[in-house]
Amino acid sequence: MTAAVTTTPAFVSVREAAEMVRAGLGFLAAADATALAADTQAHCLQVLEQAHAMYSAARTSMLAAFTAGQGYCADADYSPRAWLISRTRVTKGAAVGYTA
Repeated sequence: MTAAVTTTPAFVSVREAAEMVRAGLGFLAAADATALAADTQAHCLQVLEQAHAMYSAARTSMLAAFTAGQGYCADADYSPRAWLISRTRVTKGAAVGYTA
């Protein structure tokens, strides 16, 4: 019997997965894009667009659960919108959009 092959990386925890996302994006942000071949630039742009869609889905899911559980109350914030502004430093407009 052969083991199933998967392209989904295995992470020990959600926190570990989140830190890997940050590390990967940090690497890409620090890369000298002007030194890359056009096909590598194009590939990165395609992957980043796909990742942006997955990011939006993940943020929506996490924010919905955080809001339902009133996680913002632990930090003495009165709403998820206020929590986003004070704890993540997003703009008021972004916080309104995320919580709409």
